[in-house]
Amino acid sequence: MSRTSTVRGLCLTTAPLALLALPALAHAQQASQAGATTPDDNLYGAIIVTAQKRAAKINDVPMSITAASGDQLTKLGVTDASQLTKVVPGFTYNETAYGTPVFTIRGVGFQETSLGASPAVSSYIDEVPVPFSAETVGLGLDLERLEVLKGPQGTLFGSNSTGGALNYIAGKPTDKLSAGFDASFGSFNTLDLQGHVAAPITDTLGVRVSARYTSGDGFQKSMTRPGDRLGSKDFLQGRILLVWEPTSNWKTTLNITAQRDRSESLAPQYYQFVALNDGPLIPDGFRNFPRAPKDNRVSDWDPNVNFKRNNRFYFGSLRNELDLGDAAHITSLTSLQRFRRYQPVEGDGTPFNDYRAESYGKINTFYQELRLDGKVGNATYIVGANYEYDYVDDNTIQIYRQSSSASVFGIPLGDTRPNTQQRLRTYGVFGNLDYELSDKVTAHAGIRFTQANRELLYGCGQDIDGSWGLVSQAIQGYIHFLRGEPITSTPIPVGGCGTINLDNVQPEGAHAKLNQNNLSWRLGLDFKPTRDVLLYANVSRGYKAGSFPTLAAATTRQFDPVVQETVLAFEAGAKVTAANGRIQANGAVFYYDYKNKQILGRIPDIAFGPLPSLVNVPKSRIWGAELDVTLNPVDGLRIRPAVTYLNSRLGDGFVNYDSFGAEGNFGGEPFPYTPKWQANVDAEYSFPVNDGIDAFVGGNMLYYGKTNGAFGEYKVLAIDAYTTFDARLGIASHDDKWRLQFWARNLTDKYYWTASFRVNDSVNRYPGSPRTFGATLSVKY
Repeated sequence: MSRTSTVRGLCLTTAPLALLALPALAHAQQASQAGATTPDDNLYGAIIVTAQKRAAKINDVPMSITAASGDQLTKLGVTDASQLTKVVPGFTYNETAYGTPVFTIRGVGFQETSLGASPAVSSYIDEVPVPFSAETVGLGLDLERLEVLKGPQGTLFGSNSTGGALNYIAGKPTDKLSAGFDASFGSFNTLDLQGHVAAPITDTLGVRVSARYTSGDGFQKSMTRPGDRLGSKDFLQGRILLVWEPTSNWKTTLNITAQRDRSESLAPQYYQFVALNDGPLIPDGFRNFPRAPKDNRVSDWDPNVNFKRNNRFYFGSLRNELDLGDAAHITSLTSLQRFRRYQPVEGDGTPFNDYRAESYGKINTFYQELRLDGKVGNATYIVGANYEYDYVDDNTIQIYRQSSSASVFGIPLGDTRPNTQQRLRTYGVFGNLDYELSDKVTAHAGIRFTQANRELLYGCGQDIDGSWGLVSQAIQGYIHFLRGEPITSTPIPVGGCGTINLDNVQPEGAHAKLNQNNLSWRLGLDFKPTRDVLLYANVSRGYKAGSFPTLAAATTRQFDPVVQETVLAFEAGAKVTAANGRIQANGAVFYYDYKNKQILGRIPDIAFGPLPSLVNVPKSRIWGAELDVTLNPVDGLRIRPAVTYLNSRLGDGFVNYDSFGAEGNFGGEPFPYTPKWQANVDAEYSFPVNDGIDAFVGGNMLYYGKTNGAFGEYKVLAIDAYTTFDARLGIASHDDKWRLQFWARNLTDKYYWTASFRVNDSVNRYPGSPRTFGATLSVKY
């Protein structure tokens, strides 16, 4: 789609939403006589954020931020990060073939499948990091707001934020009894119940208890077994949050959260047969299996297999704050986290067992941060240090009994078990200074030193039934033969390690260390000529720590890590409030110089040819622009359009292997999962029905441009552009104490897919969500 046609399409799709303004325009003169709003009345401009680890109005923060309240997310049906494309310009979500979520902002993400892969876009609960993407599924429970920070966030938010950060702010106790719940029921018998109760226990102690339960029937339909369904939901979580203020200058906040996920993993759609190593074990039925239809609901999966997950996450944090006056405020953050995973995944989207996986794993995390901030004269400062310890045990049983991988050198190969155990220790020391050069100009500087020590305690492709051991022995002999050495091999016991160390041609687990340090920094200047205009320019450098993969490794070389990546970011932007607060416009242009981008590529193997491994792209770059506008032309009407343009490019001369094992020069290609254009428009018009009740009607449009799921820009791996529409209408009390909303999502039942990938002998796609209808009742007390 050309840029002209994209803009034309954006205008056409915006037009229906713009029609919502027509009823209100008749009252424009009346609204004008009633008095215009002030900038502080502008809903978006008045949002208080903590992006700089202190409270400030979003319009006074000189960086690109998107913020939304918990109520706004509920209205839009945003229940997890997969739906943030509706509200965050430049944000992309996709799942890998192993079900691991990947977040990308402005083209910066990490397409890795391992449980222990540190993301390029990090997530936080009240500034406490949740370090791995698999743990982030339930972070949207009972939110006060969500802040999305764009660009490198290395100075204040740690070392793994080359792309940005998602900061979830939990709802807090109130000074009097309050409560609320949201109850939704929709298509496929989907029930979503969320509620909270907050109250003071004593004059100094307050509590807030929150819970959420989601259940629903499977919406995916089997192509070959009428009546067979997949995708049921069963998700439960709860939180207890205590705030104790024993004195006027001391506050302690305790957050205890627990969740379990027993929902079914979704199946990809089968698209095309592409044999990894063609052979007689591939059934003719799989070779000739029909391509999935253009229907978001239709796929297929292995019969008589239970795809229910059993994932559990436990989060505890303790925040202590001591206020010593304007010049000194001490904050301590302590956190313990545990994640346990069992997640079966359908790999090929057919009833044949070409590929299926069962992922097991656990993560233990300890985090401690101590910082001091305050204001002295014209200077506002933050200094601090933090420490994080992570232990990750990642196991995946790979099942491929009807595939080309089921025989190696003529030896039948049973199930295998890639396994890694990693230990991570991260130390950071940071400082930030904002200095008011005048009443209109402020200079900003931040710096962080990070020492990231990652250790691969054990990395191996483990035998399960003795077959991988026999194959490993054959590979050992083959390697000796190629080297002109006596053909020998070392027997491997059942359950032993079959991965081969090429140095001594012995089966043994990989052990390695990757210790690196870096210096992240940020410099900026902002100019505020009036209270309604903020102009800013920033330059920053952020780093993301190196990583070891978890994969089916024939040799220990596949466990070689990638080194840390770095982004040097230039950004200039403006935040403008106009028309007495009825227009809020935020825009930015940016350029990223990207070094050592981390990707899951391939390296040549002596026995199997190119096999998966992590690699670094030496040079690449991104430039682009975004515009986010909130319009309140008349009382009751809000229109919020946003658009992002991204131009990403791999550096010249980057040579690796594509998804089909062919070597190629990918220099000049755009990044996978990085469309040039993204746009969304949300609009709502509310009007009084009587003295106590308002009615409202609204809608949301999302446009996602075309991109590709891998290097090589193969057509079979393309992700086509798509546009989806949501609609809503309902009634609410004038004081918003209750609201009844009827909604439709993907109103036109648009067929689209969010990921495209090759696994074993097939190319597959993850389809988007089908059309759904439902209602939500929200009540506050």
